Amino acid sequence: MMKDKEKQEKFEAFKAGILKWKNEHREEYNEFARIMTNCDETFYYQISKAVSGQMRHIAREWELTWGDDGDESFDSIFILVSKENLPQKIDEIFSVPVPDTEKKCRWMNIARRMIGMKTKMKVRLSAPLLLSWLFYGKSFESMVAMLEKQMSNPHIERIDRMKCSLAYKSIIAVSVKGGYRTKDDWERYFAMEKADKNKETGEWALQDVMQDMTVETEEVSETEGVQHTMPGRKKSKENPLIDYLPTDSGETIVSSIRSFVISHQSAMQQALPYFVLREMPLRLPLLNGVEYAIAMTKQFPEVSELRSDHSLRQAVGKLAGTDTQMLMKNGKMQVCRHIESDEYRELLRLLRDDLSEWFGFTRHKGI
Repeated sequence: MMKDKEKQEKFEAFKAGILKWKNEHREEYNEFARIMTNCDETFYYQISKAVSGQMRHIAREWELTWGDDGDESFDSIFILVSKENLPQKIDEIFSVPVPDTEKKCRWMNIARRMIGMKTKMKVRLSAPLLLSWLFYGKSFESMVAMLEKQMSNPHIERIDRMKCSLAYKSIIAVSVKGGYRTKDDWERYFAMEKADKNKETGEWALQDVMQDMTVETEEVSETEGVQHTMPGRKKSKENPLIDYLPTDSGETIVSSIRSFVISHQSAMQQALPYFVLREMPLRLPLLNGVEYAIAMTKQFPEVSELRSDHSLRQAVGKLAGTDTQMLMKNGKMQVCRHIESDEYRELLRLLRDDLSEWFGFTRHKGI
């Protein structure tokens, strides 16, 4: 358990260093993000070429998986990438010249057939640039869009189109299982994409705004956190987080929560402080997820990692609700509520230990 904790702490420190680089190189990052979002194949090809040259076994596994019509997932690839700690090794991969692998690696021939290098390099591909995009950008959405572009190519071979579809599904699965995106995040993304393709952006925007306004009228019950529409109830308070906190330690608590939000970027993770704050002696009662989401967005408008108030409200309801899923609990996979999983219980424990010091008391609940 201690080794896992140390490994997690090192990984969070690694990501914090990447975020620092991103914030210090905003113009360079923005140009790269624009290229990737626009589905320019240039950097996708360069990334494939670099990984293939330095980690031939990964390239070989990708080649075999792509060519196997009976393999309907890319689990072997993701397991290998995780086992090899690929994010940490990206720095090594891009610290040496990219070798010419095109004649040696069949996968590079597949990549060249499917994509091409059309535009000139506008920025230099580097490890911190790529990692910034992977951890803090719209990388999953861009990869999905890139696959859609490849599938729309009328000259693509049928097996490649089929594999693009399966890779599409795998990317979404990894993003959700890893806590980087939620089902709501993907639904909102696909709704926006559909509206753009059908030239219905106005209808989409109005529907999304009205949905947000509807959620603002919902309350979370004191027991299970199930949301109910409560006609005639007073509008939720719209205070920044610090207004709820003790006067003498409010700034310190805000600083701790800011650090937590920056290093834990999924909506579910960023909803966890709500449950810890509810246990603490507050100046003002924090009644529901709506008030929590408003308090967070008003307190941290400059924190780019903070999810939208809509996502935070939905995450509070999901964590507090009764929905179950097959998750890791007590070291084994079993059906449980999200908040009962090992991942969230450990994060709640760390938050309680951190915040209770500044509230002047310690209280532990069973979740």
